[in-house]
Amino acid sequence: MSKVANWGHWVVGVFFAIKGLGMLYEIVPHYTHALRNHLPFSYQDYLLMIVWAVYLVCAWGVLRWRQWGQIAAITLSVLEIALVVGMVSLFGPLSLDRNIVLWSALNCAIVVWFVLPEVRSGYWHGRQTA
Repeated sequence: MSKVANWGHWVVGVFFAIKGLGMLYEIVPHYTHALRNHLPFSYQDYLLMIVWAVYLVCAWGVLRWRQWGQIAAITLSVLEIALVVGMVSLFGPLSLDRNIVLWSALNCAIVVWFVLPEVRSGYWHGRQTA
């Protein structure tokens, strides 16, 4: 297996872990405030819990060379790219900021990395170390 496939899976796994932990970091203060003040959780709160958990599970699957990890990572990346394309088509390019462009470029790079032949065979035929 090439260095691109070997090192890339660490980069992609860390990318998804950072996204999951970043979402968790953003929502923990909201949850603690709601629990302390006996406020009910809304469906958005539960949805955010599911989303950050999906990102962390996806990171685990990518780092463990699991097929479902590859499929989940490609799906999440394509969904995020589609959301950005939809946002630009609805609101125009002025709705973009530096962070959205950066994360979109990283998501595009992840999708391209996953479709490389060496990476694809690593996930579908089992990881082989040299």
